[in-house]
Amino acid sequence: MTARMRSRYPSLPLAVRHLPRAPRTLRLSLGLSLGLSLGGAVGAALVAPSSAWAGGTRTFTLEDHSDFDAGETEGAAIEDSGRVTTGFVPAKGELPDAASAFSCLSRKDDVLVGTADKAAVFRMGLAKRGKDKGKVEVERVAELSGVVVTAMAELPGGDVVVATLPGGKLWRLDGRGKVSEFAELPVEQVWALTVHQGKLYAGTGPKGELFAMTLAGKDPKVVLDDVDKHLMSLLSVGDALLVGTAPSARLLRLSDDPKGVLLKDLEGDELRALALTRQGLLAAVNTFEDRSLSSVDALTKNLQRTSLVGDPPQGDLQQARPPKADATVHHVDLGTGPGTGRDFDRASEAPWDQWFSREGQYFTGMLALDDVGTVLLSTSSDGKIYRLRGPRDVATVADFEERQSTALCRAAKGPIFATVGQGAGAYHLEASTAKKALYRTKVLDAKQPSDFGALALRGKGPLSVRARVGPSAEADDRWSPWSAITLTVEPGAGFRGDLSSLPRRRYLQIEVGLDTPDAELRELEQFYAPENLAPLLTSVDVNRPELDDDGEREPSPKVTIRWKVDARDDDDLVYGVRARPEGTGETQWIPLHDAKDPVTKRELQWDLSTVPDGVYEIEVVASDEPSNGAGKARTDELRSAPFVVDRQRPRIEDLRWGAGKLSATIRDTGGYVHDAAYSIDDGPFRALSAADGMFDEPVEVVNVSPEGLTKGTHRIVVRARDSFGNLETAAVLATVE
Repeated sequence: MTARMRSRYPSLPLAVRHLPRAPRTLRLSLGLSLGLSLGGAVGAALVAPSSAWAGGTRTFTLEDHSDFDAGETEGAAIEDSGRVTTGFVPAKGELPDAASAFSCLSRKDDVLVGTADKAAVFRMGLAKRGKDKGKVEVERVAELSGVVVTAMAELPGGDVVVATLPGGKLWRLDGRGKVSEFAELPVEQVWALTVHQGKLYAGTGPKGELFAMTLAGKDPKVVLDDVDKHLMSLLSVGDALLVGTAPSARLLRLSDDPKGVLLKDLEGDELRALALTRQGLLAAVNTFEDRSLSSVDALTKNLQRTSLVGDPPQGDLQQARPPKADATVHHVDLGTGPGTGRDFDRASEAPWDQWFSREGQYFTGMLALDDVGTVLLSTSSDGKIYRLRGPRDVATVADFEERQSTALCRAAKGPIFATVGQGAGAYHLEASTAKKALYRTKVLDAKQPSDFGALALRGKGPLSVRARVGPSAEADDRWSPWSAITLTVEPGAGFRGDLSSLPRRRYLQIEVGLDTPDAELRELEQFYAPENLAPLLTSVDVNRPELDDDGEREPSPKVTIRWKVDARDDDDLVYGVRARPEGTGETQWIPLHDAKDPVTKRELQWDLSTVPDGVYEIEVVASDEPSNGAGKARTDELRSAPFVVDRQRPRIEDLRWGAGKLSATIRDTGGYVHDAAYSIDDGPFRALSAADGMFDEPVEVVNVSPEGLTKGTHRIVVRARDSFGNLETAAVLATVE
């Protein structure tokens, strides 16, 4: 679409942000590698733009990362520039008898995965010999009391400390899978564990306490007592131990002061994860739609249970949906300092940059792949994994069938695993290179039944396309089957297809196959023509200028005609406005503007200075011709209530002075008398009262006995105003003896 067309016809909204997903097996790719550098800008929107052309034609256009990221992939990566390429196919390790993978721990040769609904620990790695070499191996290591494994930490020597809910129990897991009690803290939740300078630290809730204990689990003490309820994340860097909190998303550094050192308040509901780059610090911050949600509530809702503090599981985890939230990754440059080479106190003063944000989801984990700044993000939205390498470099590298990815871990420099909830497993992300890939758009909403036309693709082939249509936002049995769309190659114009053979429906979904490893998709544009809905006028009002409070000036003869209209299919509208005396025929309509210049705003000024007095009505005709063309345009018309045009001034009759009393009769033929006032010898006007106590009739009598008049002759001026603001004055000489 050209820039001229884009500016002339504004973008229109697409479908609802979170549509249910079509059945499929797995959608994931990492491009050439998780660490590859991809250029381009980061888009923040989740919905592809829809644009309107003249003649009723509209388009769905996908061209940048945020547009494509709203869809789903199989074996494809969505690079930050918006390019969809083939990549890697992951391998899933199934966790038997586990409802949801929840946490993980990186180790030298493998990854440990902690589960929910049955607190258990599994080992995941790659087979090193035999016919299964390279395949994911899963081994149950231990079953624990409790309902969820929230955190794990590896001790020097290889034993692992495991935290479970409910309560503050910590377990020791040795290399043979033997479980023993390690420590029990007087808390309800343990959210994070880490080894730092020869001690084990535990971030807990709901009192916001950080415990330190020996590596044998002895002598646990509170070393940080924060005002926040929960300590969600811990990061050990040299001599520094950093802490992320909830529900205020504050970043703290452990110090000798039990309150710690506040480094930054990131203005969210939780600081969920921390990661280090070569020069700075990354913080993943979530803000929940319901600001009363704490981290406990969020995780509880995610696991579809009433509580994570002892209540049994409730509901179907396969149907659970995470709470709505917005998520942001912030970065601060720490410069250089003593020891670790990073000055963490700069986090209080240096600017924090926003590297990445998403609406409608929250981040669940963050994994630094190198100290250059390559990190992976796991999210609550549609099982997606994002790869970041700076504020302008983001790619979607994984798109799982499960609704949520819950954690990320890497076995030393080896395989990277992403755990998934509601699917009881973890994926080895770079299991094999994809030989072909699929990209499937989200369900596209044309807003009303539509005819679908040409499809234009930009990329390189070979590409293949299928499409289907239906009457509902979720693909079901009422949808048409997938139809193969023949593509032709036009030199310099890319690929073109035709969807006109599909039935007229409101919803559309398109699938593009990247049929070789070097195929790619860079832009998708689908033309369609919705059924044209007539505009709907809801009111036409004539607004007169307000009367001057002091009554010294007549109002402007111009009135403003305003109308309200619903362009039900977002068409551009133009209007015709005309007037006629009430009760006259259709031939008596008078246009109020040049017929060659239709009105584009929803108001029009009308000058009444040359309009004869009388009762009139206004008619407005709305047309959607600019968006649909003359042949398909539809109109609606609506008339105003009758209104009076009165430019005739009231009359002041029988103005008299006698026996110290001023009297007059005021008469108005077009409306009623609004007010009257008098002035003595060019002094200020003073209000007169109606003789019957109220100005509400076309004829009113006024009288007054002015006080304080000196002897002699005085000039008294009476001013009368009618309900339309027309003014009249008259004078009389008053002699006082």
